[in-house]
Amino acid sequence: MAIRVSDQMMVSTALYNLRRNSRDLFRLQVMAASGRKILTPADDPLGAIKVMGFHSQLARFEQYGRNIEHGLSWLSYTESVLSDLEGVISRAREIAVSQSSDTADAESRRECAPIVRELREQVLQLANAKFGDRYIFAGLKNDSAPYTQDGAFQGDTRAFEIAVGHGIRVAINLVGPEVFSFDGTDLFQELEGLAQALEENDPEAIASKLDTLDQALEVVIRARAELGARVERLESYKGILEQTSLRLTERLSEIADADIAEVLTELATREVVYQASLLATRRLLETNLASLLG
Repeated sequence: MAIRVSDQMMVSTALYNLRRNSRDLFRLQVMAASGRKILTPADDPLGAIKVMGFHSQLARFEQYGRNIEHGLSWLSYTESVLSDLEGVISRAREIAVSQSSDTADAESRRECAPIVRELREQVLQLANAKFGDRYIFAGLKNDSAPYTQDGAFQGDTRAFEIAVGHGIRVAINLVGPEVFSFDGTDLFQELEGLAQALEENDPEAIASKLDTLDQALEVVIRARAELGARVERLESYKGILEQTSLRLTERLSEIADADIAEVLTELATREVVYQASLLATRRLLETNLASLLG
C-alpha cells in the first residue's frame, strides 16, 4: 500500500534539512575562523575536559614563569647592589692600607675620616636598597627599611620565597645579617671604628681594621656566589617549565585545533549543499503556493 506524502510533509522535511545544513555550515565557518574543532563541550565531552585541564595547567605554568622572571630580576638587582658594596669596602680598605703606613701623617688621616664616614653612609643606603616597593635585605618585613641610621637591623631573617613549580619554592632574598654582619660585629661599626682611628691618628687601630674589612669582603664574595647559584637554579627551572609548556601546548593543539585545510574543503562542499537545498526548498514552496492559488 503506497503512503501518500502530503505537501505539508514535504515542506516540513525541506525546511528541516535547510536548517540542518545551515547549522552545519555555520559550525564550519566558526571552526575556520577560530581554528578550533571543539566549539562546545557537546562536540567532544572527553576532549573538552582534557582541554580545560590543559588550559588550567598552562595558566599555572604562566604564573610560575612570571614568578621566575621576577626572581631573576630580584637576584640581578641584588647582585648589582653587592657589586657596589664590594667596591665601597675595597675603597675603605685602600684607605686603611694607605693611612696605616709610615708615609701617612695626622693631617692625611683626619682628611680621610669624613671620606670613610661617607662610605659608611653609602653602605647604609645599599643596606636599605629597594627592588620595586620591597627592601631586599629586610626578610619578610620588606615594607620598611631594615637598617636604622646607627646600623641596627630591624628586619627579620625569614626567606622571601617564590613558587617555581608544584610544591617547589626558591628563596630569592639575602637578609641583612648575611651580608653586613660577621664575627659578632658589622660593617657599620667597623667603618665607624676606622673613621675614629683616623681622627685619633692611631695607625695601629687603623691597621687592625684591615682584617675585619677583609672578612667583610669575604662575606660579600660568598653572598655573590650564593646569588649565582640561585640564578642557575631558577634558569634550570625556567628551562624545564618552557619545555613542559611546549609539550602541553602541542598536546592541546592535537585535541582542540582544527585541520584548517580539511575544514575549508568541507566548508566549500557544505556551501554547495546549502545553496542546493535553499534552491530546492524555494522551488518547493513556489510550487505549493501556485497549487494553492490555482
